[in-house]
Amino acid sequence: MCTIPGLHEHFSWKEKLYLNNTKQISRFTLEAAMLSLVFLFTPIISYASCKNDSISVHCGKTPTSVFDEKGTLWIAFAQQGHVYVSHSDDLGKHYTTPIKVNPNPQKIYTNGENRPKIQIANHHVFVSWTEKTPGRFTGDIHFSRSINGGISFEPVKTINDDGLPIGHRFDAMTVTPSGTIYIAWLDKRDSHAAKQRNQEYAGISIYYAISTDQGKTFSNNIKIAEHTCECCRIAITSTGVDNATVMWRHIFTGGYRDHAIATLNQEKPTALHRATVDQWKTDACPHHGPSIDMTPHNSIHLAWFSNGDLHKGIYYGNYSTSLKSTNNIISIDHSPHASHSQVVEFHNIVWFVWKSFEKGQSVLKVRYSLDKGVHWSNADIIASTQANSDHPLLIHDHNNIYISWQTTNEGLRLIPLYVDSENTN
Repeated sequence: MCTIPGLHEHFSWKEKLYLNNTKQISRFTLEAAMLSLVFLFTPIISYASCKNDSISVHCGKTPTSVFDEKGTLWIAFAQQGHVYVSHSDDLGKHYTTPIKVNPNPQKIYTNGENRPKIQIANHHVFVSWTEKTPGRFTGDIHFSRSINGGISFEPVKTINDDGLPIGHRFDAMTVTPSGTIYIAWLDKRDSHAAKQRNQEYAGISIYYAISTDQGKTFSNNIKIAEHTCECCRIAITSTGVDNATVMWRHIFTGGYRDHAIATLNQEKPTALHRATVDQWKTDACPHHGPSIDMTPHNSIHLAWFSNGDLHKGIYYGNYSTSLKSTNNIISIDHSPHASHSQVVEFHNIVWFVWKSFEKGQSVLKVRYSLDKGVHWSNADIIASTQANSDHPLLIHDHNNIYISWQTTNEGLRLIPLYVDSENTN
């Protein structure tokens, strides 16, 4: 295990949860419902202290965090042309020596919207990422797995199967309860074909591939939809036992870049449905992808950004999988500086986190709802930094939920939102 020396910070934040009625939320009653948010004593290190040969979750780019079934924290990040994987058994106080995933160096996309992904299932470690290939806005989607608990990784696979030197980017990955792996990405093959025919083509397309043998092999590429926005992350979540749902920024008739949603299975996707009606007409790339989380109630929590005629800022909505429509649309933050939101339901509380820029610093804000997104708490600042920062990620184990946030001055932080003291050491 390697320990990175640095500073520690400690901050407590409590706010009484509220609700319009007195029904019980999880095991908490209205009178006793209190949240205790305590920043863990996690190592913090400045990028200025990171040497060129120091491979670390704190020094790498765009670390993506996830918990496995046992509560181990796993991180995938990019540094010096490689994707690395490391894990921690003590909530980020110490990390194992990073393991190199791709043996040969690559130009890897490392921005908040397009970053390495990691999933853990059945003691296997799955990693996907996008390699920047020669040419403008080009790339290939790659995948590798470890079947020995992250000790080593198998040869890298290329998931896009068209063999064209064009854009395949913004990969998104999820693993269903049955163990099926879904990888979706933005793909330029249809717009490339239209260009060869001297035809106009709005945007690009979205494709996916699946693996039913724990990443040993993948299916042929399957088209989800054409005419998607070219540069926003795809939101993905498992749906039921075998399927997955994706949400992306689509180009609708009239040039409106609002969001679409579709469910994927092992054979084909459902028809796309419009998830947001913001009337954002633009030919530019917003670089603001959505976030989704499946609920136990046949609906999906949505989080997104818009600068449309109808909606401006960060929004929450609840998408009905039966009605194929979004309702209960709530303005979370209308500030032009609000960005990169995430939403997760955990222990009957819906959590919403996003980044903003205020008074010369980047801040993380959080709101929560106890009644499935109908009513929301006021916004609170939970963390801040004076320098550059990554997008925030909401992650959780069986009992606790955290924000994973990497900043230049502080390194990778794990910020608790909800800690179950009865089940936490």
